[in-house]
Amino acid sequence: MRPAVLVTRPEPGLEETAGAVRAQGWRAVACPVMRMVPSPPLADHPCRAMLVTSGQALPFLARQDRDRLLLTVGRRTAERAVAMGFRNVEAASGTQDGLEALCRQKGLDGPDLMLACGRGRHGQPYGIGLAESLGARWVEAYQVHPMKALPGEALEVLEAGEAGAVLFYSSETVALFMELCPPELHGRLAQCRCLCLSHVIAGRAGESGRWRTLEVGDPLKLLGVRRP
Repeated sequence: MRPAVLVTRPEPGLEETAGAVRAQGWRAVACPVMRMVPSPPLADHPCRAMLVTSGQALPFLARQDRDRLLLTVGRRTAERAVAMGFRNVEAASGTQDGLEALCRQKGLDGPDLMLACGRGRHGQPYGIGLAESLGARWVEAYQVHPMKALPGEALEVLEAGEAGAVLFYSSETVALFMELCPPELHGRLAQCRCLCLSHVIAGRAGESGRWRTLEVGDPLKLLGVRRP
């Protein structure tokens, strides 16, 4: 049997990712370390373009003009936006730097841009550096609430030494995972591949724990999972 893969992202996105892992024969273990509390959808707010750094922000935009330009951090978020009915969607390369570069390429900056982002558990606004760099208006699309403990199945596979990889999609997820993982199980992480969506996330993971390998890229691709 293949080792277990811990999927740390919250919903929406957790079950989709876990399903893709299972479809390739891996044992996917749901291991959310936070839950998202969405803000009520924003009344239609005319602007030149809307920006999102995460698919978590899309429900907040449900009342916006579907023909308004929407720039997303990456392809999967763009696909979700199109599925919601947005007709003018463009995707960046998968990082906030890539989203900023796309805005620069298109000559987009100033307060006529609206960046919909989340607010972290300590009140820090995600994406505020991007908003400031572009001069965009920052709006709160959701809040992050941490879980109180890792799920029982995740603890069991870590204790049994059955976890072969952990998937991380944000730096805050890394921090929460390490806080919630019992200290006596930290040594088990040396058996795990740490698969991180970006170098920033990998840097946080490298500071937080010891891993068998520290790898950067689309976690599913690093795992050898083919996207539908």
